[in-house]
Amino acid sequence: MKPKLLVVPHLCAESITIREIELARRLVEFFDVYSPKWSDALHIDGGTPYQRRWRQFRTALQSLLTRSHHSRGADGITYLEVPVLQPMLLRRAVGGRLALSLSELFNRRVLDKIISSLGIRCVLLAADTFGLPRTPGVRVFFDLVDWFPEEKSSPRHLAFVRRRLRKIAGGVQGLFAVSEPLCQKLKAELGIDAIPLPNGADLEALRSVDPEEVATVRSQWRLQGKFVIGYVGNHGSFTGVDFVVKVFQAVCQRIPNAALLIVGPAEYWSPILSAVRSQGVTCTGPIAPSKIAPYFNAIDLGVLAQEKSLGTEFAFQIKNVEYTACRKFVVSTPLRTWERLRWPNIFLAERDVETWVSAICKARDATWLPEWDRLTEPYDWKVLAGNLARILTGSELVETES
Repeated sequence: MKPKLLVVPHLCAESITIREIELARRLVEFFDVYSPKWSDALHIDGGTPYQRRWRQFRTALQSLLTRSHHSRGADGITYLEVPVLQPMLLRRAVGGRLALSLSELFNRRVLDKIISSLGIRCVLLAADTFGLPRTPGVRVFFDLVDWFPEEKSSPRHLAFVRRRLRKIAGGVQGLFAVSEPLCQKLKAELGIDAIPLPNGADLEALRSVDPEEVATVRSQWRLQGKFVIGYVGNHGSFTGVDFVVKVFQAVCQRIPNAALLIVGPAEYWSPILSAVRSQGVTCTGPIAPSKIAPYFNAIDLGVLAQEKSLGTEFAFQIKNVEYTACRKFVVSTPLRTWERLRWPNIFLAERDVETWVSAICKARDATWLPEWDRLTEPYDWKVLAGNLARILTGSELVETES
């Protein structure tokens, strides 16, 4: 029999790719995999501020009142719908830190109950609103999926985060971090030995798209005959969509048939995108992860315009892997991970309009070399899951970054 593994993702949403779920789907080869499922209130966007807050509160309350049941997914994971306490329900009444502590306590008890009833032997936890389970004999690992813009945080909050991370690191068998630079930071500043576990891509899905599907995407969004600059992702405030729009407007002076395709949730940027909709800018809104592969193949050039902050500098931007898997050139902010990897298809350019216009024109005229197909092979979700399985079972992890 396979050992039983419980994977707790950092958030639950069906409109974007979730790192831990992608790994869990490949870990079914090694484990019987279970994963709690809940409606994540903070992922809700859209509407007026009042409407959004009300929808978030209602979703969080429904999540708390959920009746426990489970179902086997087509991906081989057994999904457990269980009550989850989200801090936003309590924040106004008791303050942020106490709300987080109470949520950790409640959700830890939920996890301990799952572990005891199912005979779970190993836990991979990424949600910071779940306290570390305390069931004896269970191997627990924590996945640090990103960092925060600490330069905008108060010294008091930063001290709180550091104490909390040291406590987590001291209570688990291993702590994973999403990038090599983040691992180095944790070691230098907190004395925490973290294991690098980067984001990945489904290479088979991205590279086996039917050309007719690609043509359908281009036809649906009226992109035939266009040089399509694509920005794929979950476009929050840090993603620089406003900057990309300015760059695109300047690019059109040099590439008249250019088009800009913003793929994914972009509610934050709605006023800007609405204003330029008639100027060759298209925004698709959310696209289900199962249907996203044709979009990566339908663009001619990928962009990543995230602002430089301590949040983005220590991240591992999954979109650059996905663009590259589809043999696309990329113009990207020179963030630490990509400065370190130096992939030849990724043109690193400081966030200056003219610099980006020049980089886009240069990338348009560049030629893909066949040996570059191997760049993303170590970042296939299957490879990463195999490395992860070796750590979870006590074997050695294979390095993926170089």
